Amino acid sequence: MNDDRLDSDLRRIYQWFPFLWKDYQFRVTYITRSYGMYHRGFILGIENDTCKIVFEKESDSQVEPIRTYIGTKSSDFKPPDYSHTAKYGWRSVTGLIYWVSGVQCERYKDVDQDLAGVSQYLKLNIDKLLDLFKSPDEFDSKIQYYRNLYKDQQISVEKLREERIRLHALGQDSSVEAAITSLRGGKK
Repeated sequence: MNDDRLDSDLRRIYQWFPFLWKDYQFRVTYITRSYGMYHRGFILGIENDTCKIVFEKESDSQVEPIRTYIGTKSSDFKPPDYSHTAKYGWRSVTGLIYWVSGVQCERYKDVDQDLAGVSQYLKLNIDKLLDLFKSPDEFDSKIQYYRNLYKDQQISVEKLREERIRLHALGQDSSVEAAITSLRGGKK
C-alpha cells in the first residue's frame, strides 16, 4: 500500500468520525499499512479509557468498505489469526448498533458514503456502546437489556429509507436521527 493511499484513508476516518477524538478522547495507538491478502490494506486502531475501535480494510478498492469493530481494552489490535471476532474480544460496530438501538445500519458500496453512514449511526449510539464496554463482565446482561428494549420496535433499512424520503418530501429534517424519532412516535 502506498503512503498516499493510506494518508487518504486516514483523512477519511478523521473527517467522518471527529466526535471520537473531540468528545470521547480516542487516540491512535496502532496502525499497519500492509494488511490483507495482497498487503494493500490497513488497520487503524484507536482507544480511550473504556474500549478500542478498529478500522480495517483489506484492499485499496473504492468499493470495499472500511470495516469497523469495537472491542474491550484488552483486545489485541492484531489478533492471532487477523480475525476481529468476538473470540478475540471484538464486535462489529454496525451489528452492535442494531442490538443496542433496534435500527439496522444501511451499508454502501462506496468508501466515503459508507463511512458517512456508519458515522451517523455510531454518533447516535456511542454512549450505549461505551456503556457496554465500561464493565466487560456485565456485557452480556447489558446487551440483553438493550435487545429487549427494542425487540418490538426494530427498524429495517427499508423503513428508515422510506421515512427519510417522506420527511424530505414534507420539507422536514430527514436525517437518520429525525427518521428514527419519527418512526418511534417522537421518542428517541
